[in-house]
Amino acid sequence: MKEKSLLLFILMSAFLILTLFVAKHVTRPFDLAVMQIVHDFTFTQLDYGLSFFTLLGSVEFSCFAVLVVCWYLYRKYSWSGAFLYLFFFVAISCFELILKNFITYTSPGPEFDRNPFHWGVLAVSAPYSFPSGHTFRGAFLLGIWYERLSQRESIPIGSLLIQKIVIVLFMLAVGYSRIYLGHHWLSDVLGGYLLAAIALALASQRPEHELRPA
Repeated sequence: MKEKSLLLFILMSAFLILTLFVAKHVTRPFDLAVMQIVHDFTFTQLDYGLSFFTLLGSVEFSCFAVLVVCWYLYRKYSWSGAFLYLFFFVAISCFELILKNFITYTSPGPEFDRNPFHWGVLAVSAPYSFPSGHTFRGAFLLGIWYERLSQRESIPIGSLLIQKIVIVLFMLAVGYSRIYLGHHWLSDVLGGYLLAAIALALASQRPEHELRPA
C-alpha cells in the first residue's frame, strides 16, 4: 500500500510539474525541435502504418474496448474490481478534456499534418492540445493488458516476456504516432502517458492469488 501511495505521489507530482511547464510555454522550443526532427524522417508507407494507432486511441474504439475488457474480467472471474478500470478511464478522460479547455497550448499547425485518414464518429473537439487523449486511451488499454499478464502465473516465461515487449513497443508507437502525424507535441504525449499511469495505479488491484474462472 505504501509503495502504491508513493508511486501515485511521484506520478501526480510529475504531471503537475509538466502541466505548469506547458502552461508557461516553457516546453515550446523543445517541442518544436522534436517535431522537426521527427518530420525529417517521414515517408508515405509509415503514414499509413502509424495511422493505425490513431484508431487504437480513438474515443469510439477505446470506450468499446474498455467496456468489453471490464465485462470479460467480471464474468470470467466474478471480479467486481474490474469496473474500477472503467470508472477511472471515464474520470481521467473528463479531467483530460477539462485541461484541454484551460491549458492554453495550441496544437501543431496543419503544415505538420501527415495523417492520411481523418475518421471519427464521436468527434470530441477542444481548443488546446495538452494532454494527448489518444495517448492516454491507447496506453491505458495496453496497460490493462500488461497488468493482467503480470498477475498471472500460468504463462510460460518466454511467452510472458514476448507479450510484455510487444505491449511496450505498442505504447511507444501510440505516442510516437501522435507526434509523427502532426497531431500533438511531445509534451502532450508525455502528459497522456502520465495520465494513463495514474489511472492504472488508481484502478489496479493486486489479488493475493491468481484470478481463476468463477
